[in-house]
Amino acid sequence: MLSAARFPSKNAILPLRRFNSTLASRLYTEPQHATNPAVTTTPQNITPQQRAALDSALRVDQAGEVAANYIYMGQLFVLGRDKQTGPLIQEMWDQEKKHLLVMNKLQLQHRIRPTVLSEVAKVAGFGLGAVTALMGKEAAMACTEAVETVIGEHYDE
Repeated sequence: MLSAARFPSKNAILPLRRFNSTLASRLYTEPQHATNPAVTTTPQNITPQQRAALDSALRVDQAGEVAANYIYMGQLFVLGRDKQTGPLIQEMWDQEKKHLLVMNKLQLQHRIRPTVLSEVAKVAGFGLGAVTALMGKEAAMACTEAVETVIGEHYDE
């Protein structure tokens, strides 16, 4: 029987998930790929059901990236002056900014409207980030870990 201790925990895998998504995002963030059809066109041979799934998935993903950015903004607003936590939050937020850039480009590429709840995601995200940061560094990091876990599970579906 295999020991559970031999396998990494879900938390240990999350950074790998983000690393792999970073590789794919290079097509959208590096200038030499700007004319690549993979980042400029939508396949013409997709079914209406596939198109609906694409619209829905990208709209939800983009809204999630908006909310994640505002969570970090709220956390940095409260904890930004902390010499240890501030730079860590800024580093994580910088990664989220890149994810949002990719989602925004995907929406434009596939001509998908943003969610009508975008402003709600911004306010709720900032509020969640600020409130958890006011509760302390540990609460802010727990919030971040929980959000990243949910995002990772969503992307796995």
